[in-house]
Amino acid sequence: MIDYVFGLSVRVLLTDSEGKVLILKRSTNSRTNPEKWELPGGKVDQGESFDHALLREVYEETKLKITLEHVVGVSEQNLHVIRAVHIIMSGEIMEGNLELSSEHEGYAWVFFENLQEYDLADWLQDFVTNQHTSTSPDEDGENTVVNNVKPWLKSIQSSMDRIIKR
Repeated sequence: MIDYVFGLSVRVLLTDSEGKVLILKRSTNSRTNPEKWELPGGKVDQGESFDHALLREVYEETKLKITLEHVVGVSEQNLHVIRAVHIIMSGEIMEGNLELSSEHEGYAWVFFENLQEYDLADWLQDFVTNQHTSTSPDEDGENTVVNNVKPWLKSIQSSMDRIIKR
């Protein structure tokens, strides 16, 4: 017996020139995660590749055209009978001006380490909570942060370096 039907969702971590991540606030009338913050993206339609789905979803939600870079993580979300698997990729904005669809009522550019200050969708909260950083000595014997999951997010590296040196 299958307890859950699995669904596939794709999300993107888009960063600006300062290393801040784009998050979107779901509308109050949303069926799932109303008024919660999430990454741009959404469901993969049957027969659709996940990269095409992500490009389509981001454009529908934000009017931004993006390119995709790397898979940076996975998260699960348990709904009533569906277990949604969120594939999270890094991406870059190629063109467009941010314009939200009716699915969302707000957006913010936030350093990854400050995401905990927002009321995140459960799957994104799990992803953020489960990111691991560790310290290791550099060539001078100083401890520096090694980010095992997100080497492309420099904001965490510099912030953690500052925290460790305190």
